[in-house]
Amino acid sequence: MNEVLKNAHFERITDEKARRVYEYLCDACDRRVGGITDADQMLVADYAYAEQVKGVLMDDIAKRGIGQERSNGRQKYWADNKSLAHLRSYCDQQRKQLAELRLTPNGRKAESVDLDDDFDRFPD
Repeated sequence: MNEVLKNAHFERITDEKARRVYEYLCDACDRRVGGITDADQMLVADYAYAEQVKGVLMDDIAKRGIGQERSNGRQKYWADNKSLAHLRSYCDQQRKQLAELRLTPNGRKAESVDLDDDFDRFPD
């Protein structure tokens, strides 16, 4: 792991949970074949920062709810909390970043396993 990049990333990533996610994903990338590259570390930083922003959005949703009824004179209408849409987009972005880092089951190419199941010895 590039420590200079890590320090630069931690200037922007201040949330403790997001920092743990950063460390965990860097370790997971480092255990892959080929290790972690600087480009991988940049993607991990983006993922961790998105985790930090998601925390703020979830706090807003917990505080204000999913929406509220508003009135404009005699008219009443329902206004959604825009944090929901932003939270959903951050989750989608993180899913794509994990796939790019090959840390999802679909992102990894599993090696085929040669099983000896005695199928060839079955009588016709």
